[in-house]
Amino acid sequence: MEGEKQKVDQVRQLADLSHDRYKFIHTVMDGFVVIQNHEIKANDEWLKQRIESRRSERMSIFIVTGGEARINLNMQDYNIKENTLVLMSPNTIMSMSSIKKSCTLSGVSFTIDFMSEIGMPEDATAIFSFFSSRFSPIWNIEKEDTKLINQLIQRLVEHTAKYAIHPFGKEILIHNFFIFLYELAAMSQQYSKMIRMNFTRQERLIIAFGNLAREQFREVRTVKKYADQLNVSAKYLSEIVKEYSGKNASEIINDLVILEAKFLLSRSQLSIGEIADNLNFSDQSFFGKYFKRHTGMSPKAYRESEF
Repeated sequence: MEGEKQKVDQVRQLADLSHDRYKFIHTVMDGFVVIQNHEIKANDEWLKQRIESRRSERMSIFIVTGGEARINLNMQDYNIKENTLVLMSPNTIMSMSSIKKSCTLSGVSFTIDFMSEIGMPEDATAIFSFFSSRFSPIWNIEKEDTKLINQLIQRLVEHTAKYAIHPFGKEILIHNFFIFLYELAAMSQQYSKMIRMNFTRQERLIIAFGNLAREQFREVRTVKKYADQLNVSAKYLSEIVKEYSGKNASEIINDLVILEAKFLLSRSQLSIGEIADNLNFSDQSFFGKYFKRHTGMSPKAYRESEF
């Protein structure tokens, strides 16, 4: 029983939520959680014990479908109520100031690792721009849009349930997750409110690094070479990237390389040697060792597992 309680508490922490019922949590992939109709009661004793500020490790998007509360995000107080959308990026400092009426929430919480695993869309910058500190983390949206978000979350719940029994369960779930993100990106044009005109110096650095890494990861795999292009030290670049994303710069670069390698292994007719050349490894053996170090399996084993 004690082990089961610890496991449940871990799930609560992953979702950055707190409650004594667990039917609202749906997860089948590491780093990805769907929360539906989670009620936070005004007299929730478990919540009261955790009322102090805590730092989120995930990107989280929640819609309030009932009740009213006051939360604090990065030392700023916000009132949330029905039709309020809440956005939290990694490292957001969050606390629940008060609960006026029991709040019901639905939403999605996911890690940077999860996004790296499924593959960032080419227009990721546009999709995730509303997570920037330039914009308010709170949207007050129309009922029709709340309804749409709830419908999209319901689809995610349904496809989470079918994940293991449908031959393309993983692909359909990821596809619906991207639809969810694209719909939010479209809504951001109406609801996202700018609270600062410019990105911080650190945000500009991260955006520039991300753009360079996506362009050059096939040829450039050392943090120092990116840092030199950005006129900062490798240590500073890694520290800032880690602070904002939860990963250091080297891990981001490796994620891009491995993601491309997985794509070529599973979706192309290229030989493993040709893929090694495509990614500018000195030889197939070095590529194989690199791939196995980061995935736990050889390129050949990974290719066979995908067919």
